[in-house]
Amino acid sequence: MNNVEHVDWKQVENFVGKISDIAELDNRKFSGVYGLPRGGLVLAVMLSHRLSIPLLLAPCESCLIVDDIADTGISLQHYDIDKTKKQYYIATMYYHKQSKVLPDFYVYEKTDNWIKFPWEY
Repeated sequence: MNNVEHVDWKQVENFVGKISDIAELDNRKFSGVYGLPRGGLVLAVMLSHRLSIPLLLAPCESCLIVDDIADTGISLQHYDIDKTKKQYYIATMYYHKQSKVLPDFYVYEKTDNWIKFPWEY
């Protein structure tokens, strides 16, 4: 197994801050935020509070979809629709170049290390 990279809460808060800054700078008005179960849910709750937008039970038009990582991209493929008919914005903390989905926003580029997030302890 590869080395393990431990993510701390400060890095999580940094991600939430950067995504919030991007939303404000681009004047993006998200209808709400949806977090993929497990990895994205904690981030979605934090972003919901930070951006003062609803936490969604399912994605809807113009919403922000968040997940902790786009590694293979399989879990995000369903939401990566035709870019000419863009309905969602996807944000991940980490992005790996092998991912089938390129998020609209990401903060950290993943190496081949295993990533362990604070909610996984």
